[in-house]
Amino acid sequence: IMKKFFLMCLCALMLPMAAEAKKEKKPKKVKVSEFSELKLYAQGGRNSNKRGSALSLTQGMVFSLEAADPRDIDVMLFHGKAYGNKQKVFVLFAPENPEINIDWEKDGGTSPYCKFEGKSDDPDAWYALKNWKHRSTTKLEKLPFAQVDFKNITGQQIKDMPIDNGYYVQNVVPGDVILFELCEKSYKPGAKGLIQVVRIEDDETKPEKAGYGPNQRLVLNVKLVK
Repeated sequence: IMKKFFLMCLCALMLPMAAEAKKEKKPKKVKVSEFSELKLYAQGGRNSNKRGSALSLTQGMVFSLEAADPRDIDVMLFHGKAYGNKQKVFVLFAPENPEINIDWEKDGGTSPYCKFEGKSDDPDAWYALKNWKHRSTTKLEKLPFAQVDFKNITGQQIKDMPIDNGYYVQNVVPGDVILFELCEKSYKPGAKGLIQVVRIEDDETKPEKAGYGPNQRLVLNVKLVK
């Protein structure tokens, strides 16, 4: 009887210890997918399968308007005047902005959206941005300079970052780090990540367009929290 009583007491003592050990179990490491040297063209490359202005942040790939799966496109690149800015600058933007009414007229419409029309041999504008059945509302926010150590930041740190309801970033320049959050209808709804702008490049196949923003590209690094 005493032996049985001793075993019962020992078990009673061990149960809280086991529960405490369970509580102290280390959380799982948040995994991050990384994509390097992605070349995203402004609107001059929108209809070229060798260039492309439409970026999938989940695949780390760039597409033309025709080749893109609209649901998989999270960000696009434009160079010019937009959102009331009187200067021509690089703009990273979500294909859809739920905060404004977009005028899709090519001339005089809402920039940058109206500038992403299809090929000249596509009279029905089947592949134009305005006719996509899905346009993602990716949230985008430029982070203060030097706030983020892009190379060493962890997945958990990215995941914990708050983000504003913004759907474009203007005046994009090398050195910028942009926080994003994918929309509910994307292939990875709610996923967060970072875009690092590495440099601006000319299209080497069009030397006559050197320095002309609509034909230039941004080289980007991307981190996506899985």
